Amino acid sequence: MRAKPFTLGWVEWVALPELGLPAIKAKVDTGARTSALHAFEVERFGPPESPMVRFGIHPIPGRTDVVIYCSAPEIDRREVVSSNGERELRPVIATRITVGERTWPIEITLANREAMTYRMLLGRQAIRGDIRVDPATAYLQPKLSYRLYRHVPRLNLVHRPLRIALLTRRPRTQSNRRLMEAAEARGHVLEPLDLGRLSLVVDALEPQLLVGNAPVAHYDAVIPRPSPGDTTFGAAAVRQFEIRGSFALNSGDALDRLFNPLATRQRLAARSVPIPVETFVTDAPPKRKASQFASIYRFLVVGGDIAAAVERRLGKELDASERPLPEERAIALAAAEALDLRLASIDVGETANGPVVLGVSANPSIGTFETITGTRVAEAVIAAIETGVRSWRRVAPFQPQRGLVR
Repeated sequence: MRAKPFTLGWVEWVALPELGLPAIKAKVDTGARTSALHAFEVERFGPPESPMVRFGIHPIPGRTDVVIYCSAPEIDRREVVSSNGERELRPVIATRITVGERTWPIEITLANREAMTYRMLLGRQAIRGDIRVDPATAYLQPKLSYRLYRHVPRLNLVHRPLRIALLTRRPRTQSNRRLMEAAEARGHVLEPLDLGRLSLVVDALEPQLLVGNAPVAHYDAVIPRPSPGDTTFGAAAVRQFEIRGSFALNSGDALDRLFNPLATRQRLAARSVPIPVETFVTDAPPKRKASQFASIYRFLVVGGDIAAAVERRLGKELDASERPLPEERAIALAAAEALDLRLASIDVGETANGPVVLGVSANPSIGTFETITGTRVAEAVIAAIETGVRSWRRVAPFQPQRGLVR
């Protein structure tokens, strides 16, 4: 007995799970050779020999506030004749499509279909084997719903290549090289950006970052690696990335607070994190009550967990990652949480009255932690970014209403 053919109507609900798109309405068009997907802000990134492409999509027609960012390897660039007869060179990606209970691989060109009724066009190259099309009927396969996008931030992680900016003045340090290696090993692209060459265009309608006169491309995430002199401007640069929709491993606001020692100590004290007693007066360094520290531990916090620990004793640094230290670890985590830091080194000193936080850095020496402890810290940092990007919802840019004075 011959199997019943798989029949599509001229419009169907489809899903592109590898791109994180659970529901798209697609027009099935056997007159079109190539399939096409709506895309804007299309950017190539990565090495020339294996380029990737990143793009945004408004999956729900008329809802520009719902934005999903996707990325995939670019397999080709092809000249395509559009429906109005114009020729254009489009990037081509390969992904899997799900219609009803069937999933199969297809190739898709990327084009801006904002003015089109359907965000996707399914061409005849994707209609293969026993697939048939009934041009007189719509929705022969099970329907989906745009309501699925309400839960996108809570869906299982969608693995896709990420474009990550490394904001640093010294890209060749051991720590930064390890971050680049770890990102590449996990299929991402990490690009260093020199904070000293950045300029910020503060504009409610079109906030920009420039390197010289060239606009900075959009990044999925940014890793701030501030130098001691990068205070107010460094935090502002990170905040500009966030305004443009990038996930920051440490936010601009968190860095702003950290660059202010008094504000840092006040916030720790307000959250009941134990710190040494200090006295601050105008235009003078703080006076700290003399204390003797039996031991000082430096904890590396990544994404809310202790990734590594080092004991500093008599001028030596020793691996303390396997030592229990429950109270010290809890204090280090509490300090990172109080300061809203996802990546930080926290120094905890042992006193006669118990452990206290001595110092906090948002630019920990990842290479040093790895050398002393043997822990692959860089991979943990990239994993924290993967989690953060997929829980990060881009805020739609501010649109001034008519009649308001700008």
